[in-house]
Amino acid sequence: MFSKAVEKVERFIRPVVICKRCHDGSVSAEGATLVIINKEGWFLSAAHKFEVIPLFKKHLQEMAAFTAKAKKLKEDDSKAARRELKRLRPNPRWITASSVWPGADDQNIVDIDVIPEADLLLGRLEPFDPASIDEYPVFKDPQSGLKAGTSLCKIGFSYTELATTYDHKTNKFDLDFKNLVPSPVDGIYTKDILFRTPEERKIPIKFIETSSPGLRGQTGGAVFDSDGRIWAIHSRTHHLPLDTNAKVKEGTREREVEQFLSVSWAVHPEVIVGFLKERGIEFSME
Repeated sequence: MFSKAVEKVERFIRPVVICKRCHDGSVSAEGATLVIINKEGWFLSAAHKFEVIPLFKKHLQEMAAFTAKAKKLKEDDSKAARRELKRLRPNPRWITASSVWPGADDQNIVDIDVIPEADLLLGRLEPFDPASIDEYPVFKDPQSGLKAGTSLCKIGFSYTELATTYDHKTNKFDLDFKNLVPSPVDGIYTKDILFRTPEERKIPIKFIETSSPGLRGQTGGAVFDSDGRIWAIHSRTHHLPLDTNAKVKEGTREREVEQFLSVSWAVHPEVIVGFLKERGIEFSME
């Protein structure tokens, strides 16, 4: 059912790999997906996956303040200063280096804007060659109605593991991409999920729910119908309690495990269309 639609959508999605090194020396990488929407290189994705960008800036400021405070206490030879210096500890989770790779070595992410409550991020790839994509997405018109039970598919660059190392000399991350592949997962549209909209927002905070969970790396990817129209941007997997337990044996002991139905929550087309119109971004809709 979705073979032609998948072929179409794969033309304008790209992987994203987010790397970070923390003060305690730990290095990690995680994947996501972005959807390129026009010839200017504008794209959509899930906002929470890019939190490392503002967080890194915040941590740099905190580390600078920590260094300045430690220096000041060392210069103060009082007992109180020495006691405070002993208690002073760096945050092991401070991010000391980060990298966001948007599917190409020669591109950067610029002009970021977000609706954090809707987990929706708008950004632009720079530089961007419009000839690199021969077809751009068409978004579902939310005014045309969303029918429960409609078959939908989500796609993104899923992975089992992303191994990375950090080179102190070059200040660069080295990544293993062999497991980063586009993977589709089908399901049906079940219902809308509405959240309280902040007073300053003109765009309602809404998601759609589909009946299958997302895979690691599909976050920020497209949710689309059999014609390849984009209905939503996958945000996260949500777990619905089934009010029933399964009995599991662990050695000689038996315990009950609560059962859940895992579903996908994805940014509603009303939010997507409203955001793009509000920001004056060119896109197609039907």
